[in-house]
Amino acid sequence: MMDFVYGIHATRNFFSVGNGTAGRLLLKSGNLGPRLREMEAHARRAGCPVEYHDRATMDSITSNHQGVVLYIKEVAQEVSLEQLLGNRSASSLFLVLDGITDPRNLGACIRSAATMGVTAVIAPKNNSAPLSSAAIKTACGGAELVPYLQEANIARTLDQLKEAGFWVVGTVLEGGQPLENLDLRGDLVLVMGSEEKGLRRITREACDHLASIPMVETALGFNVSVATGISLYEIVRQRRLAT
Repeated sequence: MMDFVYGIHATRNFFSVGNGTAGRLLLKSGNLGPRLREMEAHARRAGCPVEYHDRATMDSITSNHQGVVLYIKEVAQEVSLEQLLGNRSASSLFLVLDGITDPRNLGACIRSAATMGVTAVIAPKNNSAPLSSAAIKTACGGAELVPYLQEANIARTLDQLKEAGFWVVGTVLEGGQPLENLDLRGDLVLVMGSEEKGLRRITREACDHLASIPMVETALGFNVSVATGISLYEIVRQRRLAT
């Protein structure tokens, strides 16, 4: 688990959501603009110590920090899949990322998941990006809104979700049904594969349906985070039409 977040959006959302205990806030020294003063005020209200450092010191911690780094003393206990299933609402939606190793792709997928109301994002424990500070930064606050679970066995996890009444739809570059032709309402699991290899065989076999996004230039394809956003939009679109 990450030990700090950085950037305005990630820091603001950590204070707003309260998904843990702030340890200390580092701000770029000098005249503080309105956004850094806002971070300072958040920290004061939370009883979090504030330190001021020059840009070179901030840059030595991480790049693109926007003048703010927040060290985290304690992260709220992660929720389990069993807890999520026990407390789920109607038409729950899980996103499974099967082998996404780039933290920025992970962060972008989590951002889309949070934006589209996904219940949780699930990934394998092995060969998947952890929820690092880079992923948190790219998620722009989404990591504080949607749980990220890493499970030991994704095929077993998908079976558990199917036993709980979920349909599992895996995405493939070619050979699947057009995504819009599937009924994506109700309790659903959307599975995205890695950019290089797509879905693993064992994951593909655990899916109820395979779907593809219609494309003009199939040789180019989509970045996995873009494909995730498109797929989640189609799910939300169908659900809104049904209400």
